[in-house]
Amino acid sequence: MPVYRGGAKFRRALESIARSESYFRRIVISLNGPLASPDVDLAREWVAETGSKAEIIQTGSELPWMAHQYFWLGHLEQTGEQPHDWVLWMAHDDQLRPRGLAALVDEAGNWPLTPQTIYLGPWGMRYDPLGEMYDGPADAPVESWTSFPVDGPLRLTVAEWIAQQLEQPTYINMSGCVTQLASFQALRDFPISKPGGMRIEMATAAAPGNRFVEELPSPVMITYTSKGSDRTTYAAVARKDDAHMVAWLVNYISRHPSAAGPTARAALKLGRDYLRVLTRRGELAQEDWRYRETVEP
Repeated sequence: MPVYRGGAKFRRALESIARSESYFRRIVISLNGPLASPDVDLAREWVAETGSKAEIIQTGSELPWMAHQYFWLGHLEQTGEQPHDWVLWMAHDDQLRPRGLAALVDEAGNWPLTPQTIYLGPWGMRYDPLGEMYDGPADAPVESWTSFPVDGPLRLTVAEWIAQQLEQPTYINMSGCVTQLASFQALRDFPISKPGGMRIEMATAAAPGNRFVEELPSPVMITYTSKGSDRTTYAAVARKDDAHMVAWLVNYISRHPSAAGPTARAALKLGRDYLRVLTRRGELAQEDWRYRETVEP
């Protein structure tokens, strides 16, 4: 779990981890900031109070988004994790959903995960008011949302899933993503550096070792967000991430030639959409928030 200026939302995340520790071999909390900070104090106090097995690591100063990712990645490598090991990425302002984890693992605590597959969603959704935190009942049912077609399939090739996101952007969240360590290593080791965190879900999915994107049977994460985050509209700085994504997809296609078809289809649609915008005959597709179902928290 990478943490940047976590505060009260970080405490909320820690409380959910305390209820879910048994589902994980390791829990690594990576604090992005100075060695002395409220988040450091909070994390240490929580470990002392709960006896958690969580490991706390610190950057020592505030790092950019991708640099922080590579910091905790380096820690995992240095402490024995291998490319085939699985990682669940959790944002510091979200909550693990024990009910979803319990429904996923078997009696021995094993996760039924398939190599060459990255798992994204569905996500249980709650909403933090601007500048505040959700204060509704903790046992209130939770709506879940998906980036897959509502009527399925729930397992797509990486190329098809990315093509669908480019053609009709849907809600995606890196929090709750389950993938092998190799996905993060490949992105870090690519000769062209990724500038920032935009499109990180698609970039992680397009690591050469991944062939499929799949949705888990039930949300393992409750994520706090806001509607109206149209991802077809980017500031100039985010265009650098889009440029990286082009190179990254070319790299993927060079390893998996069958990915060229869906990628070309999506590129043609985007080109037509941008042409309509330039000629004032249309506009880009708005992000589609796809409701899956309502679940117990």
